[in-house]
Amino acid sequence: MPSRHEKTMAIPDICRKGNMNMSLRAISGGLLLGFLCLSCASGDAGRDGSVLPEAQVKREKKVGLALGVSGLGDQSFNDMQYSGLVQSYERMPIQAAFRVPASNEEKDLVTLFETLITKDQCNLVIVAEAYAMGEVVKKFAEKHPNVMFVLMESAAVDRPNIAATEFAQNEGSFLAGMLAARVSKAKRFGFIGGVDLLPVKDFLTGYQAGIRMVRPDAIVDTVWVSLVPDFSGFNNPARGHDLALELFGQGAEVVYAVAGGTGNGIIQAAKEKNRLVLGVDSNQDHLAPGYVLTSMMKRADVAVTNIIGRYLAGTLEGRRVYRFDLKNHGVSLTDFEYTEDRVSAEMRRELDEASKKIADGRLAVPTVLR
Repeated sequence: MPSRHEKTMAIPDICRKGNMNMSLRAISGGLLLGFLCLSCASGDAGRDGSVLPEAQVKREKKVGLALGVSGLGDQSFNDMQYSGLVQSYERMPIQAAFRVPASNEEKDLVTLFETLITKDQCNLVIVAEAYAMGEVVKKFAEKHPNVMFVLMESAAVDRPNIAATEFAQNEGSFLAGMLAARVSKAKRFGFIGGVDLLPVKDFLTGYQAGIRMVRPDAIVDTVWVSLVPDFSGFNNPARGHDLALELFGQGAEVVYAVAGGTGNGIIQAAKEKNRLVLGVDSNQDHLAPGYVLTSMMKRADVAVTNIIGRYLAGTLEGRRVYRFDLKNHGVSLTDFEYTEDRVSAEMRRELDEASKKIADGRLAVPTVLR
């Protein structure tokens, strides 16, 4: 299981506004944070943020990343995808741009993609939130057949210039559920989903299966912050905080926070009540050291670098879904940096054995995606 420092990156608080738009034309790891602090001023929705000269390397292809409305600093899925974009820039001969819509309303999404395609002239556009942006992307894909689009967490789309990705969040969540059931002596466990989308339900399915493999009589109390088509559940930490307090009050000692930026409020509630929370998407263990038991990392950074590599190699195909799972390191738990006193050597061996069995196909984890 990778270290929390291996693939993740810290994003300064100044970058949390959802209306920023930026271009990354010459970023190296050592200059990244300085670049961000100089160029992500809020309310400057149309400004090109490049502050460095082009690197002396031939960069013929330009990759665009359309982030979700919460932008950078969510300590979750957006930050992981952005990390993958920066890693790709450092390792591959590409130019790169990322942009954040002012809202998920169609007019703002149209502006977002028009900018990435017309102004930024991106050849490949990675779309962070397929559930909100997918229909607009289909229209742009028809108008711009020479631009390749990749929908993160989506079913296949029958167009030659739209590919998709999916993650085996059920597999990583199974391991998280096993661990929660080993650590907690309580019968009740909690799950807070941001929005009742299929990928989030897939987290729940794996989590329940992992818990019940260890504790067949366990009860998993499940709540949703919002329901489709209301996607605000991914960006409502105050509501997440209140829901977590309710679950802790009902007897849960561990709550799984699968809710994007809302998870920050859930983590805060766990700290206040001296309970445990399972983080998600990126390594969230440091947000409340000792209270985040582990994080189920959905390695969007791995997916982004993989997709860009395939595109440059000419092997990225439309009409298909690229899957990222335990076998290809697309999901993983963190390394218990702050909770090693709770996770015994025996528990770690059990998790490693289960992970190998799942990767090898010897242990099937239920899913709602297939």
